[in-house]
Amino acid sequence: MTQVKLNKSALSLQQKNLKNYQRYLPSLELKRKKLLSVRVHIDENIQQLTNKEVQLKEHMKNNLPMVSGMITEIKKMIQIDSVDTAEENIAGVNLPVFKSVKYTVEGYAYLNTPHWFEAAIQAISELVSIRLQMRTLLLQQEILAKAIKTVTQRKNLFEKVLIPDALKQIRLIQIFLADTERAAVVSSKIAKKKREML
Repeated sequence: MTQVKLNKSALSLQQKNLKNYQRYLPSLELKRKKLLSVRVHIDENIQQLTNKEVQLKEHMKNNLPMVSGMITEIKKMIQIDSVDTAEENIAGVNLPVFKSVKYTVEGYAYLNTPHWFEAAIQAISELVSIRLQMRTLLLQQEILAKAIKTVTQRKNLFEKVLIPDALKQIRLIQIFLADTERAAVVSSKIAKKKREML
């Protein structure tokens, strides 16, 4: 820590800094709370998607048991053309948002395929969409974790270092200025008494 000058301008500067720190701290706390609430929402979405994926797999296992042997062939027939994502700014943090996925199914002979083939393609396409959404949510979670860490560090810096340090410096300067003023008064009284004695 640098040595603080013990004068009125330094006192004024420290008071101004303290005021700024105290004004900025609540906004950091609000940002942190907002990011934490968004993280809870994302965690809920991840849980919902996980449940949806489990239900879809269970549905495929129960209603389309014949797919398990052909799943790799069916996956090869589904080509992802594009994944549409956007960015959403939440409390100053840009998060990717999943919009949609466009895919094409490779041509196949409709009359030469089993009756369950269409349902299998639909189920696997939905599974791919769920996994892409999950990947986007996990990326959001990662970005939010970094942002929350940074905001928490800044909040702690203000709350536990800068504000207490500014208060300490203000107190130190005020004590020094009061002592200096008291010493000046005492010395003027002593000088006055000396003059009166003469």
